[in-house]
Amino acid sequence: MEEIILILNACEKRVQFILMEDETLLLAEETEPQKGGTDNLLLSIQNACQKVSISPKQIKKIASVQGPGNFMGIRLTATIAAALARANQALQAGLNFMELLAYNFVGKENEKIHILTPATKDLVHSQVFTYNSTIPHAVSELQLIPFSQIPHISCDYIAGSGVRNDKINKASLPFFVLPKQFDAPSTNALCAYIKTCQWQKNDISPIYLKECDAIQNLKHIAEQQGRDPNETRQELEKLLKE
Repeated sequence: MEEIILILNACEKRVQFILMEDETLLLAEETEPQKGGTDNLLLSIQNACQKVSISPKQIKKIASVQGPGNFMGIRLTATIAAALARANQALQAGLNFMELLAYNFVGKENEKIHILTPATKDLVHSQVFTYNSTIPHAVSELQLIPFSQIPHISCDYIAGSGVRNDKINKASLPFFVLPKQFDAPSTNALCAYIKTCQWQKNDISPIYLKECDAIQNLKHIAEQQGRDPNETRQELEKLLKE
C-alpha cells in the first residue's frame, strides 16, 4: 500500500476533501452545506474511505487549508488534521488559501493575479501572485485592504469571492475579473499545490488577519449581559495568554 493523503478545505462556503494514494486521486468530494453542515465531515471522510476500500488508520499525511477565511471552518479542519495525526502518527501540512486560489489559474510568464477573499464588511484579504513557469509566486504580502484600494493594485487578473461584493463596481476595474468558478480551489489545484507543501509533525497554525466574529461582537455581548465591556475584554485577553 502506498502513502494515503487526505486534503481538507472549509475556508469558505464550500467544504472539500480529497483522498490520494501518493499522486493518484482516489476520491474527491465537495458540498456547500447549510449552517452546521460541517458537523458531519468526519463521518463523510469515514464513508469515503469505505468507498475506496481503505481504513482511516492508513492516512499518513493530512493537508488542511489554514486560511485566511471562515474561523469555524479553519478550526474544524485543523482539529480533524491534528486528531488524525495523533491517532495515525501522521504528518500535517497547512495550505495557504490565497496561494491555492492562484493555482486555480494558469497564467502566462510574468502575468499577475490579484486574489481577493472576504474579511469584514469593509475589508478584503488581498495578495498578488506572478506566474513563473506556470507556477504562482507571491509578490506581495497577505494583507487587509479596503474596497477602494483594489483598482490601484497592479495586476492582469482578479479572482476570489472577495470581488463579488456589491460595493465593488466590477465594470470599472481596469483588470480582467475571473468568473465565479475560480472562487473555490479545484480538485486539480489542490492536488497540484500539495506537491509544494512542507510536511511536519507540528499541528497546523491557522492564518488569521482579523479577530473572529465573537471577539468583534464582544462589546455588544457584554452589554447584553449587563457586564462592563472593558472588563470583559481584559478577562478574555488574560485567558488567551494563560
